[in-house]
Amino acid sequence: MEEQPKRGRPRIESKLPDGWQDIIIQSGKEGKHITDFLIILGISWDAHWALMDRNKNYYRAVKDYEKYCEQYWFEQMRVQMEETGGTGYNSRLWSLIMRNKFGDRWSEAQKVDLTSKGEQIETKAIQIEIIKKSLNEDTDAQK
Repeated sequence: MEEQPKRGRPRIESKLPDGWQDIIIQSGKEGKHITDFLIILGISWDAHWALMDRNKNYYRAVKDYEKYCEQYWFEQMRVQMEETGGTGYNSRLWSLIMRNKFGDRWSEAQKVDLTSKGEQIETKAIQIEIIKKSLNEDTDAQK
């Protein structure tokens, strides 16, 4: 019996070039933006997110990319601080890069727990009564 050809559009994985994992990781080692390897691999953001959801190897490669990329940017600041004491280095820009690229680990925001030890605070409706004097009462009182 003949094997039936597969139907449907081929998966993105089949279109990735050989060595795609190395391309992703090298982008991270060079501190490049994620769009660098998306362009080289020829995939869209939608394809990227689909691969992140369904392909473990792609997911791991992107997580390695993030780790290497964070290390690259951290090392840039460390070397600058060691060599020049930070003179001439734009620490605000570096901080902005770190917060935006690695916000889950680099954030200046403080999280405040508004619950009581993990339990939700009981809320009660507050009733407010507004008393309005009639126009006639106001003018009578002024006389």
